Amino acid sequence: MTAARDPLRRLKDDTADLHREAELHVRILDADATLTDYRRYLAAMLGYHAPLEDRLGAHAGLLAVGFAAAERRKSPMLVADLGVLGEDPSTVPRCAALPSTASLASALGVAYVLEGSTLGGRYILAKLPPALTVLRGRATAFLAGYGPDTGARWRAFAAVVTRVVSTTEAEAEAVLAARATFTRLIDWLAPRTRAAGQALREAS
Repeated sequence: MTAARDPLRRLKDDTADLHREAELHVRILDADATLTDYRRYLAAMLGYHAPLEDRLGAHAGLLAVGFAAAERRKSPMLVADLGVLGEDPSTVPRCAALPSTASLASALGVAYVLEGSTLGGRYILAKLPPALTVLRGRATAFLAGYGPDTGARWRAFAAVVTRVVSTTEAEAEAVLAARATFTRLIDWLAPRTRAAGQALREAS
């Protein structure tokens, strides 16, 4: 008997290396993280999420299979958080080097990374270092994700992936797109991480 396919497991396993690499460019869990680090993090996330969410929100195939990407946008949360911190979100650069969402499977692979960030955000929110704990409930909408509905909304997304990514070919497309999403995110974050490190060295 052939075992049931588990595309979510393969997506997790086959992107784990890039997930870990992406985390190296996020400083907000470091013990010495500052408000400036947090502002940079929010701006970087907005610059990457907003254009990618525009793409997913316009993807008719996603809506047809029951994934309403336009209703799951995180960029409004980022805009709100930045506004609380006195930043103008309209001045934040947007990433132009985005992963492909040409096929339904690839769009779901991209969405896997963005939806997975809601689970990671809840973990980060609980582990914020001392200098950032004062922001909880004030400028942490993005990290809070869907709040108490986060688990249920992840399970609903997972059900769509399991149902739709049902062939070897679709699974491979989804994994390729998820890896590209992480890779483009790393490429987007890396120069910002270097700039933050340079500013720290110059201040010391």
